[in-house]
Amino acid sequence: MTSTISTASSKVDLSVLYLGKDKPLEHKIRRYLGSRINLYLAAEDYETAIALYKQHAIDTIVADTAFLRGMPNCAIHQFRHLNDNVNIVLLNENHDIISSPFELPCLAQQQCPLKPVSFDKLSDLVMAGHNQSDENNIVNITSSAFFHSSVAMTISSHDNKIIAVNHAFTQITGFQEHEILGKNPRILSSGKHDKQFYEDMWAALSHDKKWNGEIWNKRKNGELFLEWITINAITNSAGDITHYCSIFADITERKAAEEAICRLTYNDPLTELPNRRAFMERLEEHLSHSKADQSLFAILFLDLDNFKDINDTLGHDIGDAVIKETALRLKTCIREDDLIARLGGDEFTVCLTNLNTVDDASTVAQKLLDAMTSPFILEEERLYFSFSIGIALFPVHGESTQELLKHADQAMYHAKFSGRNKFSFFDLSMEQHALTKTEIVKHLRNSIGSEQFSIHYQPIVNLKTGFIDKAESLLRWTHPELGNVTPDEFIPIAEDIGLICELGSWVFRQSASQVKAWQEKYIDSFQVSINISPKQFQNESCDLEEWTDFLSQQALSNTAISLEITEGVMMNEGPMTEQRLNMLKHAGIEISLDDFGTGYSSLAYLKKLNVDYLKIDRTFIQNIHLNLDDQAMCEAIVVMAHKLNIRVIAEGVENEAQLNFLKSIGCDYAQGYWFSKPLPSKDFELLLEKKGAFIH
Repeated sequence: MTSTISTASSKVDLSVLYLGKDKPLEHKIRRYLGSRINLYLAAEDYETAIALYKQHAIDTIVADTAFLRGMPNCAIHQFRHLNDNVNIVLLNENHDIISSPFELPCLAQQQCPLKPVSFDKLSDLVMAGHNQSDENNIVNITSSAFFHSSVAMTISSHDNKIIAVNHAFTQITGFQEHEILGKNPRILSSGKHDKQFYEDMWAALSHDKKWNGEIWNKRKNGELFLEWITINAITNSAGDITHYCSIFADITERKAAEEAICRLTYNDPLTELPNRRAFMERLEEHLSHSKADQSLFAILFLDLDNFKDINDTLGHDIGDAVIKETALRLKTCIREDDLIARLGGDEFTVCLTNLNTVDDASTVAQKLLDAMTSPFILEEERLYFSFSIGIALFPVHGESTQELLKHADQAMYHAKFSGRNKFSFFDLSMEQHALTKTEIVKHLRNSIGSEQFSIHYQPIVNLKTGFIDKAESLLRWTHPELGNVTPDEFIPIAEDIGLICELGSWVFRQSASQVKAWQEKYIDSFQVSINISPKQFQNESCDLEEWTDFLSQQALSNTAISLEITEGVMMNEGPMTEQRLNMLKHAGIEISLDDFGTGYSSLAYLKKLNVDYLKIDRTFIQNIHLNLDDQAMCEAIVVMAHKLNIRVIAEGVENEAQLNFLKSIGCDYAQGYWFSKPLPSKDFELLLEKKGAFIH
């Protein structure tokens, strides 16, 4: 806080307070006025100015408008309220002089007429202002600064009749000066505000002598517009209100832009659902309420199964349509008080409040799953989708939003790894699983191509001849720190982090090289079956034509390889899937359809894609010697496949009774622990050498 005071013996009994931080200018003014007036003071901040103003009988304030911008709103009006007769001279940034008796902190160079810098002129204004009357103040109000301001301004009498408007007012409202003078400002009323709104405004003007806020008004042509208005009540020396001065700007477009920005900030533009930011803010509110009344609420984390395949194969337009349709379906499953949001991509969250029991969360989760069962019909594509849903409960599974979301996410991954299209509640074992996943991600990238990976082979036996005609190639990973990591653990992770193409190509080359050696050493028609991930099939970066080139380089017949695909490849079949399947078929590579019977098995797909083998899933085989339904199912699959010239392989054969039944229904091939577990290549060779690869 700084101030300077200068006094002088002068015939003019006048006190001046200068407000500003421009010290060179202040020194010039002090030299100019200090010898002509009785008292000269200067202040660099609002508090000092008020203190000096109250301590001394100030006649004139000389203020730099740049300085006023840093002072509280209505600062100048506060000075006038303390002394209605104070003369006020404002200097703009270029030190050009204007004069105004009311607050105009928004004045800038372009909003007032420019005048030559003249300290004589400043001195004249200070001296003349000493004897100005109230009538002279009104003249100053309607000065050039008033008329040329870029913000709309009006002056009204104490009985609320408009006595002056400026050019900006006529531009904004459409009313010309002669049409509005003498009228009550209510002529602009839009009708959107109730009686209480205006009563509160007039109460504030009466008590505080000021009011500001947003008002909807109406232009002459009937169009509504939103304005930000500041109204100051001007009082005389007795404290009576003599005039009202209003300053307003049309903020309709600005408000619309702000609302658009707000929508972008808090809403997902594709689905119109709340986005992550909005969800997190409202989640904090729900958490506070639940802590206060100890109520149960749940967070559901939803992730579309295999959604990335759609973007990769059918394009992002179809993907966006799927997301929009999904959002509409989800909205029908929750209450109005519940919260649903799209976090991004194919991830959604739902917050269920005021639950009575845990079963309430299960019920809603099942409704969400059921909402996805009907097909999505998009541009003649018939697509099926499902969710994997993780659920975390407050306060059972956490007491902070971060903890609850993390646990719901972990539960979602558990549901995904457990087969998808289901929901899982969080439990502590998932925390450890998440830590394990983090470790796998950390080591997987650096392990590809190293000796940590190996191929094991499980024999596939021809049930008519008893010979081992084929083998399934199975990837194994033994890490020095993690130990044996199962394919069920690392394959989905490799898919998620984009390593499945590199890993799949390595498996293909290793397996193709191995079958070449076995054909030369044992059986020239020997075949190895290689699993291919749907991610490999639907990812453009996975060049499957390189595989056929590699077979040519190895001088291998393409029939030496059979590729095993799952129904997931077929279900969301697109142009790329069909194109690649046709390319492989034309190259002579045989195709096996794995896990048949566990999903949306379709005869139309079998016919269209022309597969060579069906593999009956082990879930149908394990009780086939005891369960009549399983027997009927397996026999029907064999008969159907043979009618379509498709050979059948049964997985998971573990005893002689299962084997005998499969032989009785004409199944072509079988594999399982009854014959052998998957073996490293050297041990598999020993098996081939026994009795000429014949197994009874």
